[in-house]
Parts: sequence; structure tokens; C-alpha cells
Amino acid sequence: MKIRNPNLQIIIESHINEWFIKEKDKLERKKKKRPLILISRQRGAGGLSVAERLSKKLGWPYYDKNIIKEIAETMGVDERHLEFLDERDRNIFQEFTNVFRRDPEVSQDEYVQYLKRFMKTLGEVGGSIILGRGANFILSPHDALRVRLVGDPDTRARFSAQKYGLKEKEAIKLLDKWDREQRNFIKRYYGENIDDPLNYDLVINTTHLDVDGTLELTMAAYKRKFPGVL
Repeated sequence: MKIRNPNLQIIIESHINEWFIKEKDKLERKKKKRPLILISRQRGAGGLSVAERLSKKLGWPYYDKNIIKEIAETMGVDERHLEFLDERDRNIFQEFTNVFRRDPEVSQDEYVQYLKRFMKTLGEVGGSIILGRGANFILSPHDALRVRLVGDPDTRARFSAQKYGLKEKEAIKLLDKWDREQRNFIKRYYGENIDDPLNYDLVINTTHLDVDGTLELTMAAYKRKFPGVL
């Protein structure tokens, strides 16, 4: 149909062009966005080493305990207090006691809310690695490669004993405590089972696989899941 008013014709064409430009920009942003790598790990399974190596190889930042510092600055609280709340199963009675004492420090519930917001922001930006903190339960499977690193208790205990200067028996007890607290933290705040393999794209047993092998598998899985990004 021919439009008699030429000015109206120009306005309509202008709006159509603007719409196409906006849609093109959206597609370009999607192309440029690099899905994250999320590493869930049992302590002593080499998660930090893998995250550091991936960061260096890809030129991406990785977030581990530095997440705590970022959130502490945002909330205006002591970083040491958030370390006490991070990936731990805090006693609910203790938190209620703090409220009745009018403790000015932040609760674990508040910390987790900030944690979730921070990780969602990282997901929107793209191109980074997150170690732990239940990130795979926050970000969409379509926006990240979700990796779980596990290892047998003896190997993890030997690694942890050497790292922290402990006897192996002490390291085993410490790892049991960490595993329990991590499992309870995920269950309490995400309602999920951290050990369920369906929550991950890739589960790697690092007992007989070194950091190079783990890195190679992770990179191969990323390229398969997100072809053309790297």
C-alpha cells in the first residue's frame, strides 16, 4: 500500500531502521559475550590450581576468595566476618541470638543475597571463572560451563596436609568438616545436592589426572558446548 504522506513514510522507515539496528546490536552483544566457567570442587581436588591456570590461559579473571572482598566493600562490613559466613553451615540458633543482641554485623542470609547478585552480574558481563560459591546453581546452564572436581579422600588428605602443614589424620578430619559444611550450605541456600552429577556438564576425578589433563578436558568441553567462542 502506497502511503500518500511522504513525511509519514520517512518516519516509518526511520523506526524500522532503528529497530533493525537495535536487533543487530543485540545479536552482536550475544556473539561477543563469553559464557563463564564455573568450577565446583571438593577441597584438596586442585580447584584453585585449575582456576589459576585457566585464568592465565584465557586471560580471564577468576573469582575465589576475592569475591568476599568485593562484597565486603559493597556492604561496608568487615571482610573477616564474611569469611566466617562463606560456604559454611552456620548455626541458625547463633544467628537468632545475634539478632536479639542487635548485632550490627551482617547475617549469612544477607551475605548470600549479595553473593547471588554479584555472580549474576558476572554472568551478564561474561568472560570469567568462578571457583565454588554455588555459582552453577545461580547462573543458567546456557551461560556457563559447569565443572565439578572430585578426588579420593586419601589423595585429597595428602595434598591438604602438605598445603596446610598438617598430619594426614588431621587433614582427613578437616576435609570431612569442609565437605559437610559445603554440602549443607548448598542445600540450605540453593535447595540442591552438590554431589548430584546432573548439576554439572563435566565431572572430573583429579585423583589420577594432573592439572594439565584437567585443563585440557575443561577446554575441550567448553569448545564443544560453546563452539566459536574461543
